[in-house]
Amino acid sequence: MKNLICLIISLFIIVPEAFPQHETDIPGSLHSHSSSADAGNTLILGSALIISPTLVLEDGKAFFGLSKELSAGIYPFGRAELDYTYIFRNKRPNALHLSYNLDIPMNGKFNDPSMFFISPGGGYYTDLTRKGFFVQAAFGLFAGTGFSNAVSVHPNIKFRKIFMKDGYPGMFEISLGVGFAVYSR
Repeated sequence: MKNLICLIISLFIIVPEAFPQHETDIPGSLHSHSSSADAGNTLILGSALIISPTLVLEDGKAFFGLSKELSAGIYPFGRAELDYTYIFRNKRPNALHLSYNLDIPMNGKFNDPSMFFISPGGGYYTDLTRKGFFVQAAFGLFAGTGFSNAVSVHPNIKFRKIFMKDGYPGMFEISLGVGFAVYSR
């Protein structure tokens, strides 16, 4: 599994360098250059590649994990989120979180290109062996990409308490990272 992750990350780094890009600044050209498109593409690619560090506290032990989240929503109805975490432990290293989050703006109007949010939520947890439910709170920023008002980068800090259905002790997770969101404004 570790080798597969290293291979995927390497491909994301090597493949874009293998294809040279030629730019033309002729207006109306099929190959015209736009700095706002470059900024948007950089933010989207950057958020897709950034993997979030996660601290998992379970049964008096601490484990390190790596997470990636993808979310979609419609304001003011909330946002659905899928989060995958690889936890560096001997058993049950894979964890999936499927959640609903209600994003509450802390400043500005929702149409602003960037704004701070507090996001309480809850959802379903599985590590493909054990199952449970969780509550979470996230504090973060929805930053416009320049690509589209609906596409944003979501740097955040997330606190999550997981309750297991099988009676085993739950877990507490802290994640610091960047997600990618499609959010209709």
